[in-house]
Amino acid sequence: MRALITGIAGFAGSHLAELLLDRRYEVSGIDYPGASLRNLTSCLDKVKLYQVDLNNFPLLTEAVSDCQPDFLFHLAAITSVQDSWENRELTLRTNIIGTMNLMEACRHLAHLPRILLVSSSQVYGAVEEEKQPITEETPLQPRSPYAVSKAALELLGLQYLHSENYPVYLVRPFNHTGPRQSDSFVCSSFAQQISEVDRGLREPVLRVGDLSVRRDFSDVRDIVRGYLMVVEKGKVGRVYNLCSGKAYSIQSVVKILLSLSSAKIKVLQDPSRLRVAETPLCYGDHSRVRREVGWEPTIPLTRTLEDTLNYWRDRAANS
Repeated sequence: MRALITGIAGFAGSHLAELLLDRRYEVSGIDYPGASLRNLTSCLDKVKLYQVDLNNFPLLTEAVSDCQPDFLFHLAAITSVQDSWENRELTLRTNIIGTMNLMEACRHLAHLPRILLVSSSQVYGAVEEEKQPITEETPLQPRSPYAVSKAALELLGLQYLHSENYPVYLVRPFNHTGPRQSDSFVCSSFAQQISEVDRGLREPVLRVGDLSVRRDFSDVRDIVRGYLMVVEKGKVGRVYNLCSGKAYSIQSVVKILLSLSSAKIKVLQDPSRLRVAETPLCYGDHSRVRREVGWEPTIPLTRTLEDTLNYWRDRAANS
């Protein structure tokens, strides 16, 4: 079976590529020109890579036609909420128009692939604590350009399903972390800081934001396994939450990571890391995907954080 991953060189994309190769898929990938290929070190020689911008429709069409995928995993996107505020037009153009370009590029294939569109729990917005855990029936209240773009991606996918019979599958992953995640995300940021303290590359201070916030963290390797299971076993047009179903405080994340270091590290709140009107709690319900697809997370947070810390330790050692 042939699989095509957009955003293959990214955090989740690289883990998905490894999973598909392990399952004996023939894997191709699309990522933007000039993208770092560091995340693909383990498998770059095993995948066919197309460095194409989603907004370059002619080249995108050529890449999709050349690949002729049976499965299409659409992960490519502007993924940072903060970046989406600073680059609103680029976020909407890439995440919405880029998705439309991809769907149109599939139009003249010999057969339509099963298409997984990756949305986000951000589409739910700020949900009252008494209405959590968040189910797929929770009303959408996107509160950032990124969240708006993901809500639009879902509607676009459903339009292609209902009007043109595209086999579209939808997932809303909640927070996920692990090795290779950018240091702009909270768990990875803490792990990077601690790894540099351990190497003597920075003072023994961990700079943090609001530690009382509680979030639903899963391991990226569990999440990409969910992506594959949804397109293999899920229902066309059905939306699935992918999450742990648990709320972890950022304080607990810090505690676990500090326990994995022998250094005496001071925790210091950094005003620049505090967000205005931060949502105090966000966690999801994954009962639908467990019931209909058979997916549930298996990797404990402690292992995820340890693997993330070791990833940054390797980076620090080789820098």
